[in-house]
Amino acid sequence: MPFGKYLVIEGGEGCGKTTHAELLYNYFLREKKIPCYLGREPGGIKSAEEMREILKHNKESISSIGEVFGFEFARAEYFDKIIFPKLNQGINVISDRSGYSTEAYQGYGGKVKLEWIQLMNRIAMKGINPDIAFIIDIEPSQGLEKETVKDRFSEKGIEYHERVRKGFLEIVMNNLDRCVVINYIPNNAIEMQKQIREHVDKIL
Repeated sequence: MPFGKYLVIEGGEGCGKTTHAELLYNYFLREKKIPCYLGREPGGIKSAEEMREILKHNKESISSIGEVFGFEFARAEYFDKIIFPKLNQGINVISDRSGYSTEAYQGYGGKVKLEWIQLMNRIAMKGINPDIAFIIDIEPSQGLEKETVKDRFSEKGIEYHERVRKGFLEIVMNNLDRCVVINYIPNNAIEMQKQIREHVDKIL
């Protein structure tokens, strides 16, 4: 049985990645009639969801390296129990965030060494890379304005999020074989989703 495709939707705060992950999931199931699993990071299983709550809403401060270990714990459990088994069964996986977020947020934003994060990502993800990753690019000020539910990350300030955006764009430049930039278009998710689906159709 062929290995499933691992597709990722990424981007900064307020870019609409969750919406586009859900739209792409419906495209797989309803239009393409292809088995698919929709997940998110951190999350997917109880322990990862609990870690998500700590990382996003903990009232005490958490260091950037502490955030890395929290995300990597959730990622390792999620890949071991959900993602790898699904892919191994030939089921495609769409993920709302991935290891690239940890590089962008904790690496570029939080200034943790990228080589540390990349090593931990490889271990947690069992060496699996996305078949395709969409990076939705939005001006940080615009994205933060759109966020209605605030958390630890949306409150980190504009300079932090400028570094995160720079990080995502550098990740694309370093992974042109699998990363695609989708420019955020205000009030036009249909056009953005059309671009995403055109790329997805090429790898199916």
